[in-house]
Amino acid sequence: MNTTKTTFTLTVLASSLMAAYGTAWSAEDDELAGMIKPSSSISIGVGHWDKDRPKFGTFDAMRDSGGYLLLDADVQKRDDATGTWKNLYINSLGTDNREIRFDYLQQGNIGGSLEYNEFRSRAPYTINTNQTGIGTNTQTTGANITVIGSGSNHQFGTDRSKLGVSVYKNLMPNLDFNAKFSSEDKQGNRITTNGSDVFVADLIDWTTQKAEATLDYTDKDLQLSGGLLASWFKNNNSLGFINLGNGATRMTQPLDNSSRQAFASGSYSFTPTAKGTFKLAYTQDTQNEALPTAGIASAIYTRIPSLQGKVNTTLMQLGLTAKPLPKFSVVANLRYQNVQDKTPQYTTVQRTDNGGTLDVNTTPYSYKTTSGKLEGTYSLAQGYSVAAGVDYSEQDRTVHTTMGAAAYQAYVPMRENLEETTYRLQVRKSLSESLNGSLTYLQGNRDGSNFTASTRVGTLFVSPVNTADRERRKLRLAMDWAPIAKLDLQLNVETAQDDYGNNARSEGLHEGTANLYNLDVSYQLSDAWQISGWYSRNTNDAHFINDGTAPNRRVRKQNDTGDALGLNLIGKINSQTKIGAELTWSNDRTNFEQSNTNGTATGAGAPDIFSKALRLKLFADYALRKDADLRFDLIHERWSTDDWQWNYSSGLPWQYGAAATDGTTVITTPRQNSTFVGARYIYKFQ
Repeated sequence: MNTTKTTFTLTVLASSLMAAYGTAWSAEDDELAGMIKPSSSISIGVGHWDKDRPKFGTFDAMRDSGGYLLLDADVQKRDDATGTWKNLYINSLGTDNREIRFDYLQQGNIGGSLEYNEFRSRAPYTINTNQTGIGTNTQTTGANITVIGSGSNHQFGTDRSKLGVSVYKNLMPNLDFNAKFSSEDKQGNRITTNGSDVFVADLIDWTTQKAEATLDYTDKDLQLSGGLLASWFKNNNSLGFINLGNGATRMTQPLDNSSRQAFASGSYSFTPTAKGTFKLAYTQDTQNEALPTAGIASAIYTRIPSLQGKVNTTLMQLGLTAKPLPKFSVVANLRYQNVQDKTPQYTTVQRTDNGGTLDVNTTPYSYKTTSGKLEGTYSLAQGYSVAAGVDYSEQDRTVHTTMGAAAYQAYVPMRENLEETTYRLQVRKSLSESLNGSLTYLQGNRDGSNFTASTRVGTLFVSPVNTADRERRKLRLAMDWAPIAKLDLQLNVETAQDDYGNNARSEGLHEGTANLYNLDVSYQLSDAWQISGWYSRNTNDAHFINDGTAPNRRVRKQNDTGDALGLNLIGKINSQTKIGAELTWSNDRTNFEQSNTNGTATGAGAPDIFSKALRLKLFADYALRKDADLRFDLIHERWSTDDWQWNYSSGLPWQYGAAATDGTTVITTPRQNSTFVGARYIYKFQ
């Protein structure tokens, strides 16, 4: 619903660019001033949604029906004599997703910004429960709900507020200092459970702070940047107590943590056709809170006074781009990352009730990854060019085999070494001045050392997808065609297949395929009218084998298909009136199939899931005079789904446990239609 304006917006990036080219500005101030004239606008209006829109309104702070104030502003001022910019930016001030920012920049000298943001998100469902104490750390399960929907309704979500400040200072020619700091508070509730089948409202009250200080040096051939980054996360909650009627369940909240990084990066142009880059970084992440996160008078175990969690990460990266021959260019990159988990491996905690011990395990993991890329491109005759490349990655990973003196209780097999190589071949062709295309083929293979069998299960039933052997093949086709000056078409097709084979894995994902088709079209009907559109289709197939006894092991296949379409029309009726229309439509389907490995049926499979969405937006801009416009918006949305995952087969809402144990339900609205009408007055000035 925001008015689109073509203006010069002063951002941190723009500030840096303007500072870097401050001398050029002074030498060409008249010409550049003519190119960049401050353009300001203030927009005020009202809008109204006729119905609630839980799905579309999840993130735009307009979930509920009713009226909304539409208030935006972009006010920019420049003092030509001193080269000073001042900008006040306000977005969506009348909603709970508001943004306010003030920028100040004295060209080539000093600058800064101050911003404040709020962001509200709401879950697209309603919780009906007898749980009391929601929004606190002490909750109690109320009387079991025997009649669905007879509890109290609750809307879950989070509210964020963020305050940020940044400072820029030019210290000397080619050397700039930048500093940033932000603090964000996040509060709300999210749906969870106590680990069985009883509903719990997880309380969120978090504070995240970030700080950054950098020095940037730039000249004709050399660019350098270095600095410090830091972040702090604080959970303002302690342990949660959930009284389930037969005793309290204790839920530890996320732990406080912090991170610090020192880095340096840069690039150097050895020749006009050869450039090198580098990056060095060292990061230390710590987590020192006690476990559990609050004292418990009746605890049967002694608290770990400090987790002493520490992870040190070293990163080194080198890159080279060169054109040693007129028709040949090469790109090379090398990257090394060493993640060392220094967290102590706690294995037992002393019990206080009988003097025994309680088994625990913090399972620290470390890994080293070395990766590289080499690609060369050669230009041939008749507009052809060929590019070939290889990507290689090797990773050494921690494998735990003991927990103190006892065997480590691993639930899945583990792998100490991984290697992955991907080969890439591309052919490009400039078929004519109006037609260009490329065809790319990629083949990747991942394997590694033998798996360490699960000590918990005692077999190699499942190996994690991220470490299993895999053969990956991809084929991409891209074409850009402009048969006439007014028409432009772009086509992209991509197909990919992953084959996990057996990998000594008798369960889990065995094969996956993905296809993507995308077509973009734009046509200039006349000097005043333009039409454009796009169509996209993607399909994803996954093949699983579940637990069971051969030959009656269950085979499960899942197919996800998504179709999406967009149409846009914009034009001028006359010199005062501009209108436009935008239509987007999508249809997503998930299909489930299942059978046994011996081909016998397993009974009826799960029904398909369909989700459809349509959004039509119409607008009209009318120029009252040179400095004032009226804008009118009409939006209609339709969304529907038959997702049975939140419903019983009988059509009743999904329920926690049963009526005898809880009865909390998740209520969704499978059909949602809503319409918005809005009007704005826009005042423009310089």
